[in-house]
Amino acid sequence: FALMKKGLYQQAAARFRDFVAKNPNSALADNAQYWVGEAAYVTRDFRTALDEFTKVVTNYPQSPKVPDALLKIGYTHYELAAYDRARETLNQVIARYPNTVVAKSAQLRLERITKEGK
Repeated sequence: FALMKKGLYQQAAARFRDFVAKNPNSALADNAQYWVGEAAYVTRDFRTALDEFTKVVTNYPQSPKVPDALLKIGYTHYELAAYDRARETLNQVIARYPNTVVAKSAQLRLERITKEGK
């Protein structure tokens, strides 16, 4: 995580991937997987980010990182100009996690999509 904080995203992602590969059942594997996605997202590698965030949802369905990963999946669809998929995912976040910070963030992005006419 220190590498992420320093802006060394590719190195951080490599370390997080290595951790997940070596420790797939660790209590921290879901968190490490999320940060692989985040590293791709901040470097604007949206296709990779989508795959990595999806792994959080698929491989760790009980993880507390799932709401954040779903939100980022919605954001990533937006960045890829897949606006229908973005709306669908962001609405799913709101429905599954009402009255949370991620739901509020999803709502704000939905409003942005509407305002932009996309």
